[in-house]
Order: sequence, then structure tokens, then C-alpha cells
Amino acid sequence: MKIFSLLAAALSLYAMMCFVRIILTWIPSLNYSKFGHFMAAACDPYMQFFRRFRFLRFGNIDFSPILSLGLLVAVSNILSNIAMTGRLGVGYLLASVVSVLWSLISSVIGFLIILLIIRLVALFLSKGGNSLWYSLDSTLNPVVYKLAGIFRERNTFMTQKTAYIITIVALFIARLVGGILFSIIVTLLMRIPF
Repeated sequence: MKIFSLLAAALSLYAMMCFVRIILTWIPSLNYSKFGHFMAAACDPYMQFFRRFRFLRFGNIDFSPILSLGLLVAVSNILSNIAMTGRLGVGYLLASVVSVLWSLISSVIGFLIILLIIRLVALFLSKGGNSLWYSLDSTLNPVVYKLAGIFRERNTFMTQKTAYIITIVALFIARLVGGILFSIIVTLLMRIPF
């Protein structure tokens, strides 16, 4: 069982390295340093595998790093459970998969909520016109207007601020309700006796 514990620790360490690598890509001076090159050599081959999946791209935003980290964490948790209990139950395995799936979905929703709030504050402060806001709008607006459109009457105009507020509230409620539902599902799966 010690081998499972060591593998779980190694995967946790690698997940942390991948997280640091993601952060380094946001800071060009560190990304192109010797340390950045080392982290790229260690982490990019694994993380590049997930970039092939187009459904993980949302406009200019790439969610493949979240999936790559989530998978590492899930496998690490499963190996840790085997090390502690000496067995692997189907219920625990399914519960782990569902739990990681919700964690990924919840993270994406949370990230979108943060982006929407930042953009909404900028709209209220009348910030706009630069390439950052244009890029963010081109990424967010298709989803914002599709989701907000569900809550408006047909053929009525909706301001950008109103659409952002409706979308933020809808995503917040979806995250809250989803968390409760997934928690119930995980609890039920953990009770599977085999």
C-alpha cells in the first residue's frame, strides 16, 4: 500500500508543478527564465495533450489546464484512498469522478462569474474602448446574451449591463444548486457497498 501513497504524493506534487507552470505563463519575465523553461519542459508535454480538445476553448479562454489539473487531483485522491483503505470500491471510484467533474464545472462557472463581475464593474465605471475590454466582450458576450436571452421577453432590447447582471445571477444560482445536487449524488455513490 505504500506504493499507492507514494504515487499519490508524486501526482500531487506534479499537479502543484503544473499549477505553478500555469501561473508562470501569465508573467513573461518568469516564463522565459531558466526556471520557467524547466517547468515548461516538465509540465507542457502533459498539459498539451488536453489542448487538443476544442470544446475546452471558450472564445479566447482555454480551460484545458483546469481539466489537466483536475485529472491529476482525481487520480491522486483515488490512489490515496487505496493506500488508506487497502481497497478500491466502485462507489468510491464513481464518487471521485463525479466530485472532480463538479469541481471542474464549478471552477469554470466561478471563473466566468469573476470575469463577468470585473467587466460589469468596468461598464459601470464607463471603461471601454481598449483592446482588453473588446477581447473580453468578444469572448463573454455570446454566452451572456444567449443565457440572458432566456429571461427576457421576445423582441425586447436588453442593455449590456442588464445582460451581465442576469448572467451573473443565473450562474451563481446554477453553481449553488449544482453544488447541492452533486453533493447528494456523491453521498449516494459513496454508499454503494462494493
